[in-house]
Amino acid sequence: MPGFLVNAAATVQCSHAGTASPDMKSTKVKVDGQPVILQDATWSISGCASQDPPNGPGNDKTATFSTGSTRVKVEGKPVVLADSISSCVASGTPASIADAGQTKVKGI
Repeated sequence: MPGFLVNAAATVQCSHAGTASPDMKSTKVKVDGQPVILQDATWSISGCASQDPPNGPGNDKTATFSTGSTRVKVEGKPVVLADSISSCVASGTPASIADAGQTKVKGI
């Protein structure tokens, strides 16, 4: 299903309202002035408000996306789409894309 390409201006959070930031952005392709995010990026999470003790086993530290574009490739890799599926390490809950960072380019 088509979805907006996620760029570096995206708002991504774990299910406990932690903020996620990708470690891998395209060095060659930008959408709306921001680099697109490659599917194999690891997203670092800060501010996870899980009820586990700080730094406990249930606090989300990272997230990864298991799905991405099937037809759009950047630098030979799929990109994250606004409807891509993710999982947070520790809790196993999904990270959610509240805003893809742009509304100009869709991919499949």
